[in-house]
Amino acid sequence: MKDSIKSVVVITAICLIIAALLGVTNFFTAPVIEAGEKQRAADLCMELLPGAKDFVEFKTDSLYELPTTVTAIYKESSGLGYVIQITTKGYEPGLVIMCGISADGKIVQTKTLSSNETGTIGGKTEKEEYTSQYIGLDSSFADKVDGVSGATITSTAYEKAIADAFAAFEIVSAQ
Repeated sequence: MKDSIKSVVVITAICLIIAALLGVTNFFTAPVIEAGEKQRAADLCMELLPGAKDFVEFKTDSLYELPTTVTAIYKESSGLGYVIQITTKGYEPGLVIMCGISADGKIVQTKTLSSNETGTIGGKTEKEEYTSQYIGLDSSFADKVDGVSGATITSTAYEKAIADAFAAFEIVSAQ
């Protein structure tokens, strides 16, 4: 009986120590990870709107009409356009897409920031062969983009994300 109690106490102590170490590690690494993600998003904004100088981030929580998938909106400071970040679910959750839309309402470029889709099928939506179809299209892009064969769920999610980007564009460009 004493040995089983001793074992439970030792295992509990080990679990508490490991949990504390993980908490401390997270405390120190979370700001570094967040800064890296912001830098990656800033770099991607510059890539999605070539010629951009600087971006200002909209506070999306104050825009209650936005689609819930829109997680960030960046306005280019000279009025070149907007970059809109959308987080949605394809076959798997965690599909994060960034879409550059010019001031005249046309897609300049789209990129996948992160994805949990299968690389062989759903991951094809990350390739230039797929994303380049969106370049130059406006909000009436429906039926102008070919989905990826075998990746209907991911293709549909990507198209809906772009539609949500246009919905967000309409709201922020009217302000």
